[in-house]
Amino acid sequence: MAIAASLMVAPSIQSAEAALKPDFKANAGDQCLRPGKKAVGRGVNKTDLICTRVTTGSYAGTLRWWYPDMKPLNTIDWTIPGNPGGYSLTADVVSTSLKTEGLMTNAHSMVYKAGAGGTVGLGAFQEIKGKPDAALITGIAMVGGAALAKSKLDLMDSFPVAKIMREYNAVVVPTSSKYRTLNDLLNDISANGKNVAIVGGNAGGVDHQIMGLLLKAKEIPVSKLNYVVLSGGTSVAAQLLAGGVAAGISGSTEFKPFVDSGKLRVLGVSSQKRLKTFKGKTFIEQGVNLYYGNWRGIMVPADLTAAEKLNWLRVMDALRGTPTWKAVLAANSWDDEFAAGDAYTAFLKKEIPIVNAVIKDLGL
Repeated sequence: MAIAASLMVAPSIQSAEAALKPDFKANAGDQCLRPGKKAVGRGVNKTDLICTRVTTGSYAGTLRWWYPDMKPLNTIDWTIPGNPGGYSLTADVVSTSLKTEGLMTNAHSMVYKAGAGGTVGLGAFQEIKGKPDAALITGIAMVGGAALAKSKLDLMDSFPVAKIMREYNAVVVPTSSKYRTLNDLLNDISANGKNVAIVGGNAGGVDHQIMGLLLKAKEIPVSKLNYVVLSGGTSVAAQLLAGGVAAGISGSTEFKPFVDSGKLRVLGVSSQKRLKTFKGKTFIEQGVNLYYGNWRGIMVPADLTAAEKLNWLRVMDALRGTPTWKAVLAANSWDDEFAAGDAYTAFLKKEIPIVNAVIKDLGL
C-alpha cells in the first residue's frame, strides 16, 4: 500500500474551487458566508446543507456548506471480494482520506474473500447484519463475475452508498516482450489463438470484458482468447514478471510502479484520452475503437437504520469535495464519477443489465 500512502498530501484549499458558493449552487464543502443559512435540497438525496464552521480536516475553522449533525465513522471493516489489488487499494485510500479529513476516527480493517468472480465476497458480506462499521467495496468486476457465474446473489440486496470513481485498464507486457504495440498482440492472438495466454483478474470481470471487446473490435473470434484468471492486479504483475504468459491486463494504478520502474511496458490503455499520471497510448489512438472503464463503489448492510444509512451518505458526500480526495483522484488518474444514495442506486439499476448484456454478447 505504499502507493496509497504517498497520495495523502493535500493541496492548499486556497484555489479557484474554494470560491464562495450561493445556496442554490452549493455542494458539500463549498465555502459559504452566513452561519446557519440553508442550501435547501443541495445535499445528498436532496437533503439540506447548512453553512457551518467546520472543526476538523482541511476545512477546519472555515465556513462551509456542511452537515452539522453528521457523525464521523468509527471505523470501516471492509470486505474485499478478491486478493490484494485494485479493490483493497481503493478501500485503503478511502479510509485514509476519511481519517485525514476527520470523517473517521479509528483505523480500518480488511477481510479478503476471493473467488467466483467476487461473489464469494458478496455472499460473505450479505451475511453481516446490523453492523454500521461494515462495508463492501464493489465494482464492474463483481457485476460481470456474478453474471458469468450465474450467481443468485443480488448486489442490490445491500444498501448502495456511493460510486466514488472510475479507473481505466492497461494491457502490459514485460519490457523484454516481442510485442511493441497493442496490435502486435492482437494480431498474434488472431494467428495463434490459445497459444497466446493473457493473464488478468476474475472471470467475467472488467479485465476479461475488455479483452473480449478488444477481440470483437478487431473481428477476432472470442473463442481464440486464452484468458488466465488471477485475483488482483498484484498477482497479475507477479505472473508477468515470472514469465509463461504473453501479456496481462489490470487497473492502471496497480501496474504504475512496475511501469515507472521500467519492468513492464504498456501496450494500450482503455481510457478515451491519455492518462496524466500513467504512460501509454490509448486503444483509440492505435485504431481500436474501444473506451471502457472500471467503476468502484461502496455498499453497506441493508438492515442498517435509516439514520445510519443517511450518515454514511453524508460522510461520503463530505469527503468527495475535500482537497485530500481530489489529490487521490489526480494521483491515480481516476475520473470523478461520484454518485451517492439514490443517484448510485439509479446507476446500478441501469449498469447491471448493461454489463450482463456484454457478458452474453461476448459469449463468456
